[in-house]
Amino acid sequence: MSEVAVDTVVPQDLDQRPWITRILSRAGDVLKRNLVPGLILQVFVIAVVSSYYTIEPIKAMFDEVAQIKLSYGFTFSAISTALFGGLIPFLVQKSRPKYRKLMPTSHVWFFVILWGLKGMEVDLLYRCQAMMFGEGKDFVTLLSKTVFDQLVYVPLWGLTSCAIVMTWRQCGFSFSRTKTVLSNKRWWTDNLMVMMLPNWLIWVVAVVAIYCLPLALQLPVQNLVLCFWCILLIFLADESM
Repeated sequence: MSEVAVDTVVPQDLDQRPWITRILSRAGDVLKRNLVPGLILQVFVIAVVSSYYTIEPIKAMFDEVAQIKLSYGFTFSAISTALFGGLIPFLVQKSRPKYRKLMPTSHVWFFVILWGLKGMEVDLLYRCQAMMFGEGKDFVTLLSKTVFDQLVYVPLWGLTSCAIVMTWRQCGFSFSRTKTVLSNKRWWTDNLMVMMLPNWLIWVVAVVAIYCLPLALQLPVQNLVLCFWCILLIFLADESM
């Protein structure tokens, strides 16, 4: 589960350049905007995962979180992801002048519900992968999980469904307007692909690092990373005003 800073609704003006040229040009612009936060994200994830294996008090704290996760299962997944992926970033956005008018207070329900459902979805993904590939930390297991995550789950459902729902919000929750946007093949061939490419480049290190953790910790750490990423983008966007 991931996201990059890119508009999901309005296709670029009808650019008549070849498809691959359009994609590489726009993806390059998006990647350039996300490069610095992406590098910071990777350092953050590596630091969190490394601290679990090298610093005993942090390991003990994370193990307690893992026990709570095991006790409450999908309820923990929904509530924690709604909090870290939805509510906290939303409140941070509302506190920033740049977003105050762009993010109506009434939309908080949307983000809380969306990320609550996504939390259960990602938890299910992690559990299914543990059954398919095992819970080992060897190269083959990590590679199998990362490839399935990034090349199957993300394009076929994870990022695609999130982009569609975000488009619905940006269309004022109008199904007819959303249908009009999605009926434009440029949304699928250009806009969606422009989100996919930077996602693969920026998030692959974070995904591998998360799969290095025990199964019960993968979702909690994913939520921590997601929250950090969202807040980082908000503050860096403020700096660019």
